[in-house]
Amino acid sequence: MKEKFEVIEIENQTMVLKVNRSDGCTGCSASGACGTGILANYFDHYSVFNKPLQEGVAIGDVVTLEISAAELFWRAFQLYIVPLLALFVGAGVGSVYFPTNELWQIIFGFSSFIGALILTKYFIK
Repeated sequence: MKEKFEVIEIENQTMVLKVNRSDGCTGCSASGACGTGILANYFDHYSVFNKPLQEGVAIGDVVTLEISAAELFWRAFQLYIVPLLALFVGAGVGSVYFPTNELWQIIFGFSSFIGALILTKYFIK
């Protein structure tokens, strides 16, 4: 998968890249009733992140970066499946420690889900 990014800043051998997200979720007629389309209205329509500076790149240039299909699949797995698995594992741990109290099983499940989301956001690059 290839994507074009605009260089918006260069600092200490690092370039700050900006990419506009696709407008797929705002273009169809079901976007008003679709959960993804509704959520897309609440977030920025671009992403900004840092990459090591490539030689000959200046502010305002457009660079193309590529990610392999295997890497894309692995990242999607980390973003979607790991938190879901953490939910079930946490609920299972809660049922081992509190077999008769369903509230604690739910608390353990959601706590591990939220923990997996936080770990995914800050530690998976």
